[in-house]
Amino acid sequence: MSTKLAIAALTMAALSFVHLFGVEKAGMAVAFGTMALKDPSLTPHGQKLAMAAIITGLAYLAVVAGVFIFHMPMLNELASHLAK
Repeated sequence: MSTKLAIAALTMAALSFVHLFGVEKAGMAVAFGTMALKDPSLTPHGQKLAMAAIITGLAYLAVVAGVFIFHMPMLNELASHLAK
């Protein structure tokens, strides 16, 4: 069962890159991967899949955070123009 959870986690991590700001998918990928790694009956192949899901999900979250921080001044300017 845990290998299937690891596969689901990796699928969610990959799909997070398809839709802009798929933060919920990346977060679920990290959560599913962590849950899969906690299962003692997980096969070595499943461990690799779960680790790949966690790394991919965290990479997406880092990219989104970086883009958000980089564009923060423009977002503040836009918000001030919209408030007028």
